[in-house]
Amino acid sequence: MKALPLLALVLVACGGAQATGSSEVLSAHGLYPMEMGGVWSFDLETGFGPPVLGVMRVESVDGIQVTIRNNGDQVSTYERRPEGIFHLESDSWLLRDPIAVGEGWPSAGGRRAQIHSIDAQASTPAGDFTGCVDVEETGGEDGRVIHTIYCTGRGMVEQTASMTMETTGSVAAVSVKLRGYMVTEEL
Repeated sequence: MKALPLLALVLVACGGAQATGSSEVLSAHGLYPMEMGGVWSFDLETGFGPPVLGVMRVESVDGIQVTIRNNGDQVSTYERRPEGIFHLESDSWLLRDPIAVGEGWPSAGGRRAQIHSIDAQASTPAGDFTGCVDVEETGGEDGRVIHTIYCTGRGMVEQTASMTMETTGSVAAVSVKLRGYMVTEEL
């Protein structure tokens, strides 16, 4: 998900998730469950001060279109297409089938996404995850390198974005780790 640049402030925390791997066939739709009532909370580490809590919530599902709200104010719209998950605002793919090492696709900001592992591990406040997919995005206008780990039935569990500052040559990095995920019943 393009969550990293969107996470900033917190409004609400959500419940914990059990950490498990999966033996299911990997697919874009299975790696990012976008069902009504889905809520994710994340710890955002900027390198300055304590982690900040970020929240993403599925706001609406209308056919193939899914709207997700980040931190109560930023909205992203995705389409669940047969080939994968398409991000409408950036006119690019978030995840695209087939999910296999070496597969790639055009991503947001002129970057190119490529699958580096289908057996990645992540340790987060929500637990330890195995059998996950590591996607790396490189290139693009801003020079950021983004690593995202998606796990079946959970979505994004970890993301790190880094870039080298032109003026100083130092590397700035921001990381996001899953704190909790749940599906709630809408009232």
